[in-house]
Amino acid sequence: MVIVLYGHALEVLFLERPDATVLAAAFLQYKVLAAFAMPLFFLVSGAGAAKLAGKGWRNVLKTSLFLLALAYCVHALGLLALAVQQGLSGGPAVDLLRYGVESTLKGRDFSTVVVWFLVSLAFVRLIVFAIFHLAPPRLAWAIVAAIGLASLAVPYLPQAFMLRTWFAGTVFFALGMGLAGRFGQASPWLAPALTPVVAWLALANRGCDYDPLSACPQVQLGAESVVWLHAGEVGFIPLFYITAMFGCALALCVARALAGSVVGPALARIGRKTLELLVINGFVLVFLQPQLKQIPLGQAGFWLYPLLLAGVLALHLMLLRLLQSPLSGLQRLASRVADRAIGLWPKAQHGPAAKTPPSGKAVAELSPAER
Repeated sequence: MVIVLYGHALEVLFLERPDATVLAAAFLQYKVLAAFAMPLFFLVSGAGAAKLAGKGWRNVLKTSLFLLALAYCVHALGLLALAVQQGLSGGPAVDLLRYGVESTLKGRDFSTVVVWFLVSLAFVRLIVFAIFHLAPPRLAWAIVAAIGLASLAVPYLPQAFMLRTWFAGTVFFALGMGLAGRFGQASPWLAPALTPVVAWLALANRGCDYDPLSACPQVQLGAESVVWLHAGEVGFIPLFYITAMFGCALALCVARALAGSVVGPALARIGRKTLELLVINGFVLVFLQPQLKQIPLGQAGFWLYPLLLAGVLALHLMLLRLLQSPLSGLQRLASRVADRAIGLWPKAQHGPAAKTPPSGKAVAELSPAER
C-alpha cells in the first residue's frame, strides 16, 4: 500500500501540471514503481486467500459481491463529490450525468479511479477459485499459464468491468496463492542486487505491446510511457510480466527487511488498513492532487522525495483516523448488499445450510490476511 500511495503522490510532480513542469527524477521513480505495484497488489491478495480453493461457491461469490458493492458505493460518493465540485464551478450537469451513467454501466472510468482494483479483484477471485476448485493442480497451473499467454490479446479487448486487467490479475493472484507459505523466505540481502535489475527492466519497456524496440508514448506523458494496468496499457507484454515478477520479489525482500525494524509495526498497521486507505487515496487523487499541482516546484532537490513519502503517509493516516467510522459504515453497507444479493443464489440441496453472519458483522467473510 505504501508503494501505491507514494506512486500516486509522485504524479503531482510531473503528470499534467498546469505549468508543464516535469521532474525527471519523480517520473523515473514512478515508471519503476508502476511496473510492478499493481501485480504486487494481486500477488499479496492471492497470498491472503491461500485457502480459497477449499471454500464454497456461496462464500467466494459473497466476497466478490462485497468488493463490487464497495466499489460502486465509493463510485457513487465520488460522483456526488464531483457534482458538488461542478456545481460550485458552474459546469454543465448533463456531462456529469452522462459520465456517471456510462461509467456505472460499463464498470470502468470510476469517479475515484482506484476502485478499479476492487472490481477487477472481484472477478479475478472467481476465476482463480473456479480454476483451482474444479481442476487438479497441474491442470490448474496449466490454465493459469494459458491465461498469461492469452494476455497477448489484451490490446484488442474492451475494458468493460476492467476485463483487460483480469489476465495479469489472475496470474499474479494465483502465484500469490501458490507461494503464500514461502513469502517468509524472501532474503533482505537480495534487495540490493534486485533493485538495479528491476529498474533496468522497467525503463527498458518503451510502451509498445508487441515491439520491444520501438517507442509508443502515451498521450498524457508526451514522449514517455509507463505501465498503467488499470487502462490495460502495459507496454511490451512479455517484458511486463518479467519486470513485475522481479519487482514483486524485490518488494517482498524489502518488506522482509523492514518487518523487524522500528517502522515495522507502523507498516503492518498500514497493511491491515489497505482497504480503507485505498478508498481514501481515490478521493485524494481526484480532488486534492489537482490542487497541489498548482504549487510551483522551483528547484527541487532529492530531499523532496522522503518528505513527500512522509507527507502522504501522514495525510492518509490522519484521514483514516478521522474517517474510520464512516468507512466502517460504508463497508457494512456493502456487506448488507452482498448479503441480499447472495440470498438470491440457490443453496445446495445436500448437507446442513451454512450459517450466514448477520448483515454488517462480517465484511463478506474477508479474513484478516485477505484484508
